[in-house]
Amino acid sequence: MTLLRSSTRRSTLRSLLAGAVLLAPALTAQEPAPTAQSLAASLSAALQDNDSMVRLKIESRAAASAPKSVVQVQVKSRRTTAGTSLVYSVLWPKERKGEAFLLRKPSGRPASGAVFTPPDALRPLAAADMQDGVFGSDLAYEDLVENFYAWERQEITGTEVVDRVPCQILESRPGAGQKSTYGRVRSWIDTKRLVPLKIEKFLAAGPLARTIETTRVHKDDTGRLVPASFRVRRAGQASVTELEGSNSRHDITLSDADFSPESLRSTAAAAPK
Repeated sequence: MTLLRSSTRRSTLRSLLAGAVLLAPALTAQEPAPTAQSLAASLSAALQDNDSMVRLKIESRAAASAPKSVVQVQVKSRRTTAGTSLVYSVLWPKERKGEAFLLRKPSGRPASGAVFTPPDALRPLAAADMQDGVFGSDLAYEDLVENFYAWERQEITGTEVVDRVPCQILESRPGAGQKSTYGRVRSWIDTKRLVPLKIEKFLAAGPLARTIETTRVHKDDTGRLVPASFRVRRAGQASVTELEGSNSRHDITLSDADFSPESLRSTAAAAPK
């Protein structure tokens, strides 16, 4: 009986050791966790999707229980390694149709732009205006053009679960030659889908400025998973803004003229009725 038990224990031990050997290749074959630099580079490359067009609904409330203000917008964009150019034009409601703005941010340089108000008012947007709200919302002009994943300083500062999804927390800071109102941005990245589920933006002076949460992830017209709906809150404010994108298109070619101040008038005139 003693010999049988000893033999059984040796057999069990051999089985466990064999199992460990079989598992070892699977464990070592797992993909290593991305570095901060590689994760930021992948996110930056995903943003640089060249010419595109999308419909956007922007709902703003002064407080959670307050009446909402809604605008539907057409967005033309060009995002490349050389920089970002955007035109946002109001399609609805009728009384605001034709309101539009242009933003341009060459790589490594401050953003600038212009705002058009029908019938013929055009005013410039300077660097000091970049924290102003887009169409009266909680989203700032700078939030639309700043690619902080291309900033020089990137660091993974931890992990956290957001909406039951494990995320890497990526902290981005601009380098010496990278001008921004923001001094630090924290992103909770779903590394499997390569989308940010939450973003916190801090002013250069230190305090939190706004929080952006992804509320829906969807495939765009190219088949990529992208954040399709967002919620934006400003620190210390009761207001909230919801944004929902739809009808994305990348099968288009835009010209430099599409991103000129003069184009705002023609874009407004050509907007669908």
